Amino acid sequence: MIVLTSIIFMANPLIIDFGQDKNTNWFSVNDTVMGGRSQGNVSYSENSLVFKGSVSFENNGGFASVRSSFGRYDLSEYETVTVRYNSDGQSLSLNFDYYRAWWYPNYKATLPATDGEWQSVTIALADLKEYRVGRATGNKISKSQLEQIIRLGLMTNDKKEGPFQAEIDFVKFN
Repeated sequence: MIVLTSIIFMANPLIIDFGQDKNTNWFSVNDTVMGGRSQGNVSYSENSLVFKGSVSFENNGGFASVRSSFGRYDLSEYETVTVRYNSDGQSLSLNFDYYRAWWYPNYKATLPATDGEWQSVTIALADLKEYRVGRATGNKISKSQLEQIIRLGLMTNDKKEGPFQAEIDFVKFN
């Protein structure tokens, strides 16, 4: 019986569908927390989460992000994550936080800019790369770390100034 339950659990994808659930509690966090001047705001359209703003390097800035509330995401039973999105102006990183403190490592994958065209990207969770304060460490995420993800997020990724806009339809774990 336990094996059957496990198989059923693994067969069902986990979907964060921004068109269906407007109460996901995602919020923006920008470099203004460190004195920067970038702007990024989150809103919802009929079918998606909309994240737009402008990145500025003024006053040591350089990023805008949108993040889920802290929670517990056991992603250890899933093999891949698929994101349906469109973006213009910047590529994004899909972030997986394992620690609450910003200076501890997190894990991420790049979502290339799509020039405003809708696209789906599928990433193997085992390929998520570890970063510490924006620098790659050369490590990848482990299965035990996938059990204890505490927050998901999206961040501008190109380290360039200027406007950006992204819409996220869904994030699906299989």
